[in-house]
Amino acid sequence: MKILILDEEFPFPLNTGKRIRTFNLVARLAKNHQVYYIANGQSDSVGFKALAAAGITPVVVERAIPSKSGLLFYLRLLFNLFSPYPYIVSSHYSALFEKKLSDCLRQVCFDIVIAEWTPYAVYLKKVTGAKKVIVAHNLEYRIWERYYLNESNLFKKWYIGKQLKKVRRFEVDSFAAVDAVTAVSPVEAEEIARYGRELKVEVVPNGVDLDYFGGEGVESDNSSMIFVGSMNWRPNQDAIQYFVRDIFPLIKKDIIDAKTVFVGQDPPASILKLGDTAGIEIVGRVDDIRPFVRKAGVYVVPLRIGGGTRLKILEALAMKKAVVSTSVGAEGIAVTPEVNILIGDSPEEFASQVKRVISDENLRNKLGDAGRELVEKNYGWDRIAVTMEKFLHRLLGES
Repeated sequence: MKILILDEEFPFPLNTGKRIRTFNLVARLAKNHQVYYIANGQSDSVGFKALAAAGITPVVVERAIPSKSGLLFYLRLLFNLFSPYPYIVSSHYSALFEKKLSDCLRQVCFDIVIAEWTPYAVYLKKVTGAKKVIVAHNLEYRIWERYYLNESNLFKKWYIGKQLKKVRRFEVDSFAAVDAVTAVSPVEAEEIARYGRELKVEVVPNGVDLDYFGGEGVESDNSSMIFVGSMNWRPNQDAIQYFVRDIFPLIKKDIIDAKTVFVGQDPPASILKLGDTAGIEIVGRVDDIRPFVRKAGVYVVPLRIGGGTRLKILEALAMKKAVVSTSVGAEGIAVTPEVNILIGDSPEEFASQVKRVISDENLRNKLGDAGRELVEKNYGWDRIAVTMEKFLHRLLGES
C-alpha cells in the first residue's frame, strides 16, 4: 500500500499521548508499506529525522502552528466567530499545507490518505482516487461539551458553546464525507458509525510498549501520588486544578504526609503556582517518567474533560500501578472497577478511593497485577498495529 498521512506535526519526540500512539502505529505500518507523512515543521527537526529513520517519507510544510497566547491569539478567537469552521480547524488550515498536499497527490498515486487528527479532514476534500480515512483520537465535540459543562465564567461559556456547535457540525460533515474512520473505543465507534450509511468504522485502541513500561511496580512511598500528562492541554490543566483544590485537601485531612507529583511538559504559570501548596510538586517535562511512576503509591487520573482513551492509564497499568480515576479518565479502556482500577467521580469518592489504596498493600498489589494482565492481553502496540493494517487492507478490498 501507498499511504499518505496528514497531521499538524511530526509525531516525535514521544512526549504526548497522540505522538506516542501515532509514531508506534505508523512506524509499524512503514515496515510493510510506503508511508508518506505531511506535517508542519522543519526538515532539520528531531521529528523529521525520527520518521526518516523509521522508513517513513516526511514531507515538510514550513509553517508554525499559531500560538495559543498573546493578543494575536485572542484576535484570532474573535475573528473565528465569523468563520463556518471551529477554531481548531481554522487555526490549522493554510494554503501552504494545501499546496504541499496537491504536489504530493500529483507525484504519487496513493491508495489511502489519512487525516491523523479530525481537524485535518478539512484537506481531504481535495483528495480524489484514494480511500479517505480519519483517525479520531477523540470525538472532539465531547471535549468541547465537557468544557462547556465545567465552565463557570458566563462569557467563556457562551464562546465555548459557539465552538461546540461548530465542532459538532464539522465532525458530522467530515465523517459522512470519507470512506472510513478509526476510533479508539467501541463507544465512540458506535456513535461515529451513525454519521454515514456507507461509512466503515474500526476500533483501533490506544496501546502501550509492554517492554519499556515493565511491570516492576517498586514503591518508595505509599502515601505519594502521581499524575502524568502534558500540562499545555486544557483537560489536564482542569484535572490538576480540580485535584489540588477539591480532592487533595480531603486526602491530606486523614493522611498528613500525603504528597502528589505532577509530571508533564509546558506547565503554565497557573499550574506552576500550585507548587506552593504543601504536599504538591510540579515537575514539568522529564526525559523518562518511569522513575517517577515507580516511586508513587497511587497513580491518579482526575480528568473531568476529555474524549478517546488515556495512554497514561495504560502505561500505569503496565507498570503494575494502582490507578484511581474518574469515569471520564477511564473511558474507552476495558477496565473493571475494583478489579484493575478504582473509580471516583466526586471529590469525596475520589479521595476515599485514594485513601483505600494508600492504606491497603494487598489492594495495591491486586490492582497492579490485574492491570498488567489486562494490558498484556489487549494493549500491546504490535497487536494493535496488526488490527490497523488489516483494516486498511479490507478497505481496499484486499484479504
